[in-house]
Amino acid sequence: MKDDPLRREILAELRQLRRGPGEFGMERMAMSEMLTDVVGRGSIERAYGAMLDALVRHGADTESDIRAYFDTSGFQTPGATLDARLKVYAEEHHVEQRTGLRRSDRGAEKLSHILRDTLTIERPWGKIVVSEMDGLVVAGVIVDVLHGSQWRRPHVHINGEYQERDFVLHDSETSEFFATAQERFDNIPLLPPASPGDDEFVIEVFWVMPVWPIWQTGTMLKTPGLGARLTTERNSSARVSLWR
Repeated sequence: MKDDPLRREILAELRQLRRGPGEFGMERMAMSEMLTDVVGRGSIERAYGAMLDALVRHGADTESDIRAYFDTSGFQTPGATLDARLKVYAEEHHVEQRTGLRRSDRGAEKLSHILRDTLTIERPWGKIVVSEMDGLVVAGVIVDVLHGSQWRRPHVHINGEYQERDFVLHDSETSEFFATAQERFDNIPLLPPASPGDDEFVIEVFWVMPVWPIWQTGTMLKTPGLGARLTTERNSSARVSLWR
């Protein structure tokens, strides 16, 4: 299965950035179109700030892989080329140059995941739609993924029971960048509550993707006093319940 294509592009640009001449700084960042456009939202300063923030949070240990990436990229490390900086790194850390390169490669890989995780728009989208009329519920689940992304089908549970569905992907009608899949669940009766405030309907969607999805919900309820609640777990699921 395919990895996230956007993360792969970020990784490729991180490797290219590392090979750049001279000191690591905003002038070098200006040559990185992907990092500037996607991570920085068009701002070189914002992209550079995201990189330095990752260094502070994940590269404080001088022996860490992410620190090795920045060191070999020229951040506070002398050397006009990658080979020269690898030589300096090897001398300072008492390792062979190929060991420094392996650490730096792992650092670039980890950094690509960190930067990808900061993007709040370019990620999978999930939507749960629930409508209720006269005690019967119709629910829909719609998911959108970037073309080329690793694909895992959502698992849907309604009132605790697993609903086996195909979720077949097809091109989105609203965006050339996304594929979409949806399923509908009809005429599900509300559960009689044992006590006030008990859930009368619950739909849970478990969708574990390499990149955590953004969730939306829409509800239309006819029965007076009936309310809806959305609960999400960042990396695994979303839950919509009806109660009164």
